[in-house]
Amino acid sequence: MTWRSWLDASPVGQVALALMRDATGRDEPLEPLIPARAAGLPDDRSIAFWSLTAGVGASTVAALVAHRSAAAGRPPLLVDLDRRVPTLALRAECAGATVADLLLQPGSESALLSRWGEVPFVPGTPQLHRVFDGPRIAELVGRLHRERAVVIDLGCGADALDPEVLGVIDRLCLVTGPSVAQLQSAFCAVPLLEGLGLWIGVVVVGAEPVDAARIASRLPWPLSAAIPRDQFLADDRFASRAPTVRAIDALIRGLA
Repeated sequence: MTWRSWLDASPVGQVALALMRDATGRDEPLEPLIPARAAGLPDDRSIAFWSLTAGVGASTVAALVAHRSAAAGRPPLLVDLDRRVPTLALRAECAGATVADLLLQPGSESALLSRWGEVPFVPGTPQLHRVFDGPRIAELVGRLHRERAVVIDLGCGADALDPEVLGVIDRLCLVTGPSVAQLQSAFCAVPLLEGLGLWIGVVVVGAEPVDAARIASRLPWPLSAAIPRDQFLADDRFASRAPTVRAIDALIRGLA
């Protein structure tokens, strides 16, 4: 018996198979674990993620895109513009200067930037809705965008679609999920987004590609990504399995 045959027949082999199945998100057949090459955003790209209702996964996808691009050696600026619940700032446990602070010190943005791992980061603040100034925020994003790509978490709700801020982005991703409430929210978002003059794509979180394609076919924009169900993301641990990473890489390539 060869060493490999003995290992395959041993309990260690069964444990290894279980771990690989958990990592790939598949039962049978078991695919080889091939490291995925990270995709990076071009420096001239500015992308925003938005949903009409909260809890869909727009913030998570924005952060995953930024961190995955950084893994490819092209770290974009990540900006949290959620006006009431700055999810990304809470996840990053960042106590640095917020969007509101940067607005008070124009010209000093580069020195005030925080970092979330390898990603330059502008945290949000729950007080942003009180001092939100679309033209000044758009000007801020425009200045920071001169050196690198920008990924923006717009938050949720109709008021998050500020025309001045939308004027400095070139890609807008509508994020939705497969539940009835999430789909209704996505359909209600159509009249808000039509006529903006922006490239818009649909990102479906928690659905397989076939189901995501069916959802996108009911909307007037193409499917940009299908993010599979992932218990790590569902538990808000901000880890991800291999299928999620591959889906994010595909999304980045499509946005590039």
